[in-house]
Amino acid sequence: MARAYSNSKIGTFENCPRQYKFQHIERAAVEKPVSVEAFLGDTVHRSLEKLYLNKTSGRVMTREELLKLYAGFWEGPGIEKIKVARENMSVEDYIRVGREGLKKYYELFTPFDDSDIIALEKKISFPLDEAGRFTINGKIDRIGRRPDGTLEIVDYKTGAFPPTQRALESDRQMGLYQLGVKYLWPDFEKIELKQIFLRQGMVMTAEMNDERLEEIKYGAIQKILEIENAAREDDFPPKESALCDWCVYFSLCPAKRHGLALEEEIDDDFAAVDGRELAEQYLKKNEEKRKLESELKALKEDIILFCRRADLTTLEGESGALKLSLTERDAFPGKTENEDDFLAISLLARQAGLEECFRLETATLYKEFYARERLEPELKEKLKKYLIRRRQEIIRTRYKNR
Repeated sequence: MARAYSNSKIGTFENCPRQYKFQHIERAAVEKPVSVEAFLGDTVHRSLEKLYLNKTSGRVMTREELLKLYAGFWEGPGIEKIKVARENMSVEDYIRVGREGLKKYYELFTPFDDSDIIALEKKISFPLDEAGRFTINGKIDRIGRRPDGTLEIVDYKTGAFPPTQRALESDRQMGLYQLGVKYLWPDFEKIELKQIFLRQGMVMTAEMNDERLEEIKYGAIQKILEIENAAREDDFPPKESALCDWCVYFSLCPAKRHGLALEEEIDDDFAAVDGRELAEQYLKKNEEKRKLESELKALKEDIILFCRRADLTTLEGESGALKLSLTERDAFPGKTENEDDFLAISLLARQAGLEECFRLETATLYKEFYARERLEPELKEKLKKYLIRRRQEIIRTRYKNR
């Protein structure tokens, strides 16, 4: 049976693996207040959905009707449960942001006949990989067909900062939307991605070719494989960031619980003070180690420079000797060295049926396949341009009387 994922689910794992475990595996029971940003997005989406539903019935809502509908979504007893994270903002401020954004939208697109509506708030589900192991679920704000036959995938945005054009052209969520639409409506030849930023009254568009979609698909598969491996190993470490203060799992997080226990904000079944003493001992020893490592690094640089100038490979000391050697070797870059090249190499490896091997590391691809001439000549030639040269100077120690 295919396992279901979404761009949001993958994004949660990227932001914090531990949060992913709390939310999607343990399903931890915690109070989940509605963020004002999420509520704002929901009210704007519901308002625009109603606007276009009326349009399909042959009636265009007036601007006043649209704004009245929007205001009604904010009324009711649940408004006090909305959480506002920014100290300098109130719920009323966000209501005003949405209202002004809808005014700009109305002015930009009235009479809303730029495309024939195919679907509104369309839920999609499609297989991500050929083997059918993984399914992607999502919901598209609006899908329309323009007079020239182009299919539009429209996404409404209420955030404060639009992306760069390059970021939009590589946006995973939009790419997955396009893959889903191509799966559901395979006959459409031209598809355009459109994001509408209501705060700014701004429209951004992009088109993704098959090569870009393949990269997005493969990148999503790789992330899902990371998630599944984490589940097998039960390895979901917390990833601390500025988002932690707003996380609903804060009091459950292993990165935060000890601090909360020391401040007596939570009761826990461990001796918080003993833990503090152990932490302090380790911190002091680690600081000593860091100082020694810095001194050793500086010494190594001095030794290498001295040996180069004097054309030496061995330095004699009273208690032993140092031997200097230089190694150079070809390699493929890892993900942290060059993410774009890493993804390109990943795609080539996948196309050659080496995906299982390549999940481990680029070194495996080079040592076991490229260097041992176990690749087809055409593939080897394509990979050749991604080779990098790694240079390493090594100092080995030899002690007397040992």
